[in-house]
Amino acid sequence: MVLPGAPPWSALSATVSPLWRDLPILCAGLALFWGLLSLAHYWTGPVNTQPDIDLSPASLPKYAVFSLARIMIAYAISLAVTVVYAYTAAHSARAERVMIPLLDTLQSIPVLSFLPPVMLAMVGLFPDRQLGVELGSILLIFTGQVWSMTFSVYSSIKNIPRELVEAAGVYRLSWWQKLMQLELPYSAIGLVWNSMMSVAGGWFFLMACEMFVLGNRDLRLPGLGSYLQTAANAGDTGAIV
Repeated sequence: MVLPGAPPWSALSATVSPLWRDLPILCAGLALFWGLLSLAHYWTGPVNTQPDIDLSPASLPKYAVFSLARIMIAYAISLAVTVVYAYTAAHSARAERVMIPLLDTLQSIPVLSFLPPVMLAMVGLFPDRQLGVELGSILLIFTGQVWSMTFSVYSSIKNIPRELVEAAGVYRLSWWQKLMQLELPYSAIGLVWNSMMSVAGGWFFLMACEMFVLGNRDLRLPGLGSYLQTAANAGDTGAIV
C-alpha cells in the first residue's frame, strides 16, 4: 500500500529484494575495478607509441576509461597544486611578488608549447614503459587546467572580508582550521566554476594530448581523443557520430 503523497517508486522498493537493489552498485563497482586493473596493466606494460586505434563502437568503453582516467588524474594534480600555490601566494607577500607574475606568464603560453619539453622529459624518465608517455599526456592536460583554478582560489582568499579574518583570529584558529573552515569554503564557489571550465578545456585538448607528432615520431595513445582524430583522418562519419 502506497501512502498518499508518497513517491511512486516507494511501492516498488518494498517488493524488490535487497539483493536486486544492490545489484547495480555491485556491477558498477566491478566495472570500476576492471577499468582500474586494465589501466594499471596498460600503464606498466612496455612502451607502445603507435598502437592501432580501433574504430569499432565496441572499443569506445575502453577508450573512455583511458581518457577519463587521464582527465581525472590531471584534475587531481591541478587541485593539489592550486591549493598549495594559491595559499602560499595569498599568505606571503614576498612569494606573491614572484608567484603571481609567474602564474600569469605561464597561463599565457599555449598548451601545445609545453608538448616537446614535457614529452621528451617523461619519455626520457621512463624510456621502456608506457607510463612515460601517459604521464606526458596527463601533464599536458594539467597545463590546460591549473591556471584558472589557482587564480580563482588566490583571488578568493585575498578577498575574504576582514571581519571573518578577525573572527578567525579571535577564536585562535590554527592555519589548518582557518584553511578548512574559512578559506576553502569561501573559495568553493569560484573553485567549482573554474574546475568545470578547466575540465572542459581538458576535454577540448584531448585530441592534441593523445595524438601528436614529436620530431619524426608519431606518438598516440588509445583514448577518445585519438579515436576522434583517427576517425576524422579516415573520413569515417559513422565513427565520429
